[in-house]
Amino acid sequence: MSDRLVLTGDHVLEPAEAPQTAPDLGRRPQRVWPRRGAAGAARAPRIAVLDGLRLFAALSVVLFHYLAGSGTIPWQRTAVELFPTLHKVAGFGWLGVVFFFMISGFVICMSAWGKSLQQFWQGRILRLFPLYWAAVVLASAAARLGPQTPGEQRVTIGRMLTNLTMLQEPLGVNGIDNVYWTLWVELRFYLIFSLVVLLGTSHRRVANFCWLWALGSVLAPASGIHLLDQLLVPAWASFFIAGMAFHLVRRAGRLEGETLGILALSWLLMQHWLPAIMEGEGHGINWKVCLAAITVMYVVMGLIALGKLDWIQWRWLPIAGAISYPLYLVHQSLGVRVIWRWNEQWGAWPTLLGVISGAMLIAWLLHRLVERPLVPLLRRLLTPAAPASR
Repeated sequence: MSDRLVLTGDHVLEPAEAPQTAPDLGRRPQRVWPRRGAAGAARAPRIAVLDGLRLFAALSVVLFHYLAGSGTIPWQRTAVELFPTLHKVAGFGWLGVVFFFMISGFVICMSAWGKSLQQFWQGRILRLFPLYWAAVVLASAAARLGPQTPGEQRVTIGRMLTNLTMLQEPLGVNGIDNVYWTLWVELRFYLIFSLVVLLGTSHRRVANFCWLWALGSVLAPASGIHLLDQLLVPAWASFFIAGMAFHLVRRAGRLEGETLGILALSWLLMQHWLPAIMEGEGHGINWKVCLAAITVMYVVMGLIALGKLDWIQWRWLPIAGAISYPLYLVHQSLGVRVIWRWNEQWGAWPTLLGVISGAMLIAWLLHRLVERPLVPLLRRLLTPAAPASR
């Protein structure tokens, strides 16, 4: 996809953001999965399968951009000629963005539960911005110093600095990398979900929020109010709504009638917007296949919500989750240049496999060398100091 896709990603459970499990007043007790940390405090277990699914979504977007994107395909010969079968599969890789948004709705709802508004936004800033800043700097350096691809816009210092805000799209400035557009979608989700966090997360408030957002996404395009249309992101709202509904299922331990209604409405709205999404992003592929693939995503998320996939606890999954976000951020700005410059010398398959492996290595290095040291430092800066005792 040209994002968001973001495919934003979010750790399935960050140690500093383990969701609190205070019960909702007036509702039956919710299922809790206690786990003891180093300090003996109970916390919810990590849903490891979501980490693997996020990496799967990121890799599908990678293949789409390398082999089937609507923009410049970075091969001197056509991808259809070089990868006749894989090219067809990669054409559906943009659906990884859809999966990202659905997972984001689930995870953001989970991580915000019981948090104050300050804690919620601190967590979002710490998760998104350090890696994003590093990606913007790398992409800018690659654009100015590396091989140039056809039709590429010049990266100025001002454009790079504006991109560091993550607000370049509403400011009318092109992203250094096309994939950044999904981050603006994510930020709008955080912004409107902040109302729930401010009032206090509960089953009833999250469910009401899902109903109201779904209704707003229907009314916004016809209202003629551009701000409302921008804020409620009608085309993408149903995926976030589905993710939040699946988290309600997870907390309740079963699928209840109201939650089923939210999921059914989100699916119906999704199928309505799907042709417009495909047309707007230049995805000239089969609508029925895309609808079936997204329906499978609903089924998978339903199994996760009901705990049917909790047995999947492979040791490499947390690493997969950690690198999915930086992989999404850097794969296009760096990988496309390498493919364009050296694919004829290296050959098609060695280039493709080598660039994907290299992008995953860079993503891991960003996680280890940027995210790990910088996030604790920023957390200390963002956390108010305790008043000195007299």
